[in-house]
Amino acid sequence: MRRLLVVFLLLVVACSSLFAVAFGYGWSMEGYSGFNQSSSSRFSLMFDFTDSRYLVLEAGAGVGFRGWSMVFTGLDVDLSLRTFGLVDHIFSFMFANPTIWSPKVSAGAMWDADMDFAWCFGFSMLNFIDVHFNYEFLRPFVLFDGTFDYAGWGMDLIRVSYYF
Repeated sequence: MRRLLVVFLLLVVACSSLFAVAFGYGWSMEGYSGFNQSSSSRFSLMFDFTDSRYLVLEAGAGVGFRGWSMVFTGLDVDLSLRTFGLVDHIFSFMFANPTIWSPKVSAGAMWDADMDFAWCFGFSMLNFIDVHFNYEFLRPFVLFDGTFDYAGWGMDLIRVSYYF
């Protein structure tokens, strides 16, 4: 088992010089209805397969408040894909630096605090890409349980990510 792990790590290191990848972290404020009815703040780690944010794998954990105490609200894993990108767009007035407006779609899995499972599908119409930052506003998503029955919906109010 150790040999297999060492061989795998050597292959990853050898291939990493052939492909440009990037890593990042992010923070978001979100709310759910149905499956995990709550509001939370989510902290995420990102792996960008393309170094231009066309295909990003994200894993995160959320914390929220119940009464006056902070509680764990769940885990999630998402794979997102940019649809297109525009440099000259109608939202340019919102940013000091030039940004790319690039809507994206995402699909993933999530687990609530009780480790109940749900599928998550989202569409981010207001996704903006800066040199190191990614900004998303009002990203809606729908949730389906393990048997693909409707389980609720949610929305990321704001999501800010930093890539290095």
